[in-house]
Amino acid sequence: MPRLIEIEIEKIVMEEGVRKLLDETSINELSSSIKRHGILQPVVVQPRENGLYTLLIGGRRLMAAKQAGVQKVPAIILEEPIKSEEMLEARLVENLHRENLDPFDEAEAFLMFRDMGYSVSSIAKRLGKSRFYVSKRMRLLKLHPKLREAVRQRTLTPEHGLAILRLEDAEQQLALAQEVIEKKLSVMETRRKIREMLGKKPKWRLIPVRMSVNEFETLKKIAPDGDVKKLIQETIEKLIKGSS
Repeated sequence: MPRLIEIEIEKIVMEEGVRKLLDETSINELSSSIKRHGILQPVVVQPRENGLYTLLIGGRRLMAAKQAGVQKVPAIILEEPIKSEEMLEARLVENLHRENLDPFDEAEAFLMFRDMGYSVSSIAKRLGKSRFYVSKRMRLLKLHPKLREAVRQRTLTPEHGLAILRLEDAEQQLALAQEVIEKKLSVMETRRKIREMLGKKPKWRLIPVRMSVNEFETLKKIAPDGDVKKLIQETIEKLIKGSS
């Protein structure tokens, strides 16, 4: 059975986890919280030789505790060895629920799950994400290394990166990315620029319509099946036909 005790931090060995880059700001915030309130959630460890322990879950908490000057941390000790695959899954799930997780660390973790035999749908279900979200994150791994760095440094958003991937030529990708950064183009403006570069005309345009709640409820009463969007679209089509 697992045991809960306090362990000296120096006796806990933290191996390289899924996250290659830790958010320093997040560590600092957690460290400040630990100074005020202590460690609210124990780390999970497993015994190893010479009275040491291997950290399984809780790397971020351990680093923040060290920064806060804490000497001991509450820890759940798993006496029986767990399979390396189970350990990896536990680490992946733990790290994927962090705030501000680097998008590429996240994408690589999804890829590791897939290599372990999970489908995209099962990964999404297990982590409470949409299938579309998981697929998009994994697609980011196809970005040019320089564009990856731009996304890591947040001079480009992941959405900008995904849009730029529509260009097959690497030089075009890099040139457009530079233009996006210099001109501070929005994702929508970037997509429009890409369509122009590919020689494709937009099939439709989005026109925002603002109305009061009372106006919306009135339209809902007269719309087919209460579908206001469908009512507006059919009305516009009738107007276009009537003018031709």
